[in-house]
Amino acid sequence: MSVAVFVSVTLTAVVTLVLTTFALYFYQLERAQRWAQLRTTLTTSADELAAAVALPAWNFDETQIVTIMKSGLSNRDLYASAVTPLAGNRPFILVRNAQAQLVLADRLPSDPELLAEQRPIVAQGQHIGTITVYASPALLIEQLRQRLYTIAGLIFVLDVTLVLSLYLLLWQLIFKPLTNIERYAASVKAGQNPGASPPRDWYTGELKTLNASIREMVRLMESRYVAMHASEERLQIASSAAAIGIWDWNIVSGQMVWDEQMYRLHGMEGRKLDNPFEAWRGMVHPDDAVPTSMLLQQALNGTAEFDVEYRLIWPDGSVHYIKADGMTFRDSDGHAMRMVGVNYDVTASRVAEQELRRHRIHLEELVAERTNALSVAVRQAQTANHAKSTFLANMSHELRTPLNSVIGFSRLMADSKNMLPEEKRNLAIIHRSGQHLLTLINDILELSKIEAGRVVLQTEVVNLNDMLQEVMDMVSMRAMQNNVELVLDSVGLPASARVDGTKLRQVLLNLMSNAVKFAAQGKVTLKVRGLSRGSQCELAFAVIDNGPGMKEEDQARVFEPFIQADGPGAKEGTGLGLTISREFVQLMGGTLALQSAPGKGATFFFAVMAQVADEAPAVRRDEVSPLAPQQQRRVLVADDNADSGALMESLLKPLGFEVAVVGDGVQALAMIEVWLPDLVFMDWRMPGLDGIGATRQIRANRDGPQPAIVMLTASAFAEEREDALAAGADEFMRKPVEQEQLYAVLEQQLNLQFVRRHRMAARQMAPAPLASRDLRRLAPALRAELKTALQELNLARVAALLEPLPPALADVVAGIGHLVQLHQYPQLCALLDQAGNELEPLA
Repeated sequence: MSVAVFVSVTLTAVVTLVLTTFALYFYQLERAQRWAQLRTTLTTSADELAAAVALPAWNFDETQIVTIMKSGLSNRDLYASAVTPLAGNRPFILVRNAQAQLVLADRLPSDPELLAEQRPIVAQGQHIGTITVYASPALLIEQLRQRLYTIAGLIFVLDVTLVLSLYLLLWQLIFKPLTNIERYAASVKAGQNPGASPPRDWYTGELKTLNASIREMVRLMESRYVAMHASEERLQIASSAAAIGIWDWNIVSGQMVWDEQMYRLHGMEGRKLDNPFEAWRGMVHPDDAVPTSMLLQQALNGTAEFDVEYRLIWPDGSVHYIKADGMTFRDSDGHAMRMVGVNYDVTASRVAEQELRRHRIHLEELVAERTNALSVAVRQAQTANHAKSTFLANMSHELRTPLNSVIGFSRLMADSKNMLPEEKRNLAIIHRSGQHLLTLINDILELSKIEAGRVVLQTEVVNLNDMLQEVMDMVSMRAMQNNVELVLDSVGLPASARVDGTKLRQVLLNLMSNAVKFAAQGKVTLKVRGLSRGSQCELAFAVIDNGPGMKEEDQARVFEPFIQADGPGAKEGTGLGLTISREFVQLMGGTLALQSAPGKGATFFFAVMAQVADEAPAVRRDEVSPLAPQQQRRVLVADDNADSGALMESLLKPLGFEVAVVGDGVQALAMIEVWLPDLVFMDWRMPGLDGIGATRQIRANRDGPQPAIVMLTASAFAEEREDALAAGADEFMRKPVEQEQLYAVLEQQLNLQFVRRHRMAARQMAPAPLASRDLRRLAPALRAELKTALQELNLARVAALLEPLPPALADVVAGIGHLVQLHQYPQLCALLDQAGNELEPLA
């Protein structure tokens, strides 16, 4: 059935159902209204006739009664009426005959479909009879039947009109264009003029899109057909060029067809065989015939794919390697019906593989030989690396051991109250030189630890402002010597933060020292910004100088070990500062970068995240009192370096300890047996029996004395602590020995408690900047003596000149003391000169 007819009929049926529903609804509504109207007319006529015939019935006026009855039945819906007097007189019956005329009758109507209404007749207050009025619904029913026929006829006419209209509309707008497109598609399918366009018609909406899509599809099909045809030609050319033979085997008939290339692959070019399959069987190499036949049978059974490589023996006796691939086609029952495949010659590749195999065997021999040589090189490198570690350990011990004496004794002598100021100044130079030398050694060892991956973060609560001021103070003397202005610009820093203060301080000190070294007579700014991020704070650091700057090639290599850029002071130091600083910054989670250009200075900057912490506790400096007699203990010092032993003796004896010093491990064992010390400071490296060996022998002798043992070493390798503790030592200390650490070890190992007098290193507000007008409050002679003492670096003389000044000049004394503490001697001398050159104000 046509879609147009189906759609038209369906839509018409739906419309007919809707219209019929509405028509029946309104028909029922009208029918009810007409029936109600008929009953109302009947009731009204009965009431009116009862009232009208009352007087004639009272007077027994028959003529008047009939006249009134005819007048009351003027409505054609009324069929009859009857007046029945009570006095026994005969009733007056008036009925409408077939011609719709009212005539007198002898009997009342008997039709059950008639409607009747009866009313009493009352005259002069008396009930004199009854009147009955009849109405016939026949006319009403006929009218309603005609109305129903009319509605049905209208709906039928509307249905026919709708079906025809919809069919014509759908045919014209949809199905006729679709039919044209269908015919065009059929002609394209049959290959009749595929490039022609579909017949022109009125295409709208989706049909327009469909028409365009079909035309595009036909165009693509034509282009692909052309491309496929070209591809087939290329495939034929390629198969010929690639020496690929194609075969087709009809399994049912046993016939096999070869193309020309197959004959070439079998050495039979120009020949034609009646049964190529049998010829192929006979040419397969005897060693390959059985496995090839088995695989072919498996392919026919459907348990494997025919993908095989075998050898052919040509008629001329030569052997060729053939690769064959086949595809099996089966019927509906799964039986093999046909097999199509390709063959190609792989003789050249197999010959090449054999040659390659020979080369690979030779290469494996060479690799084995080179591997043995490489193993020797690796062992040599490991030996060299071990030698490097041993060298660094020995150098650490050999260099730090005398530095332990230099720094320790200089610190002890600095506490002496009998030294002259000039001697203390010289001693301070010795102490600073020792510290500088220790810094250089530590840089080299730190680089070694970085290369070994042994550096870890050790966070602590640090007061950032104090640390920054400390860095500024440490480089102020060098800045003063180079006439460099130092500026600290810090904003938004928390009071304290949890960072690795030692490494952060070393990074800033390295960067500031380099900036001061290269920015001769310039300006160096340490710029620090803090950005709060909840409980974390991003700390951004930048060291800016207006020095000569760096070339681009220097910037690329300035972070390499032992590399220094050209410029003033470039030959000072080891060239490890920036390398170590970069590694420390990376360890803290940041990146140290550089911005510079020749003649425009340099800026080193980095940023790290730190956890905001409560304010760091104030630094305590303890003065330890000697032990009470009942607390005194015996301490044995075993050290092959006499200076180190003397230093430990100088540190321990003032505290009240009995101290004995021996030079090696053997003497230490003998002294322990005889003297019974409570604590032994055992040096790691000693001739003969070293500290590790002596400690092991002491712990191995369970019956002998077991003093507390503290291992001393000048080495900087962290793993030595575990080795010492594993050997039986109770504690581990590094040289140079710090006094606070020494006190803590003694208290812990000997269960002592030193009496300490605490001196808090309180944070004092820096005094207001000193100006020349402040110095004018001093006497000219005093200003001249102060300048002379500063030029001679006689700080004791400066203190002696300021001591007798009255309290009114306390702010001036504090300002001078602050500049002296920062070693800003040239600035102070310049202020004294300005104060002397300014004119005194007139009184």
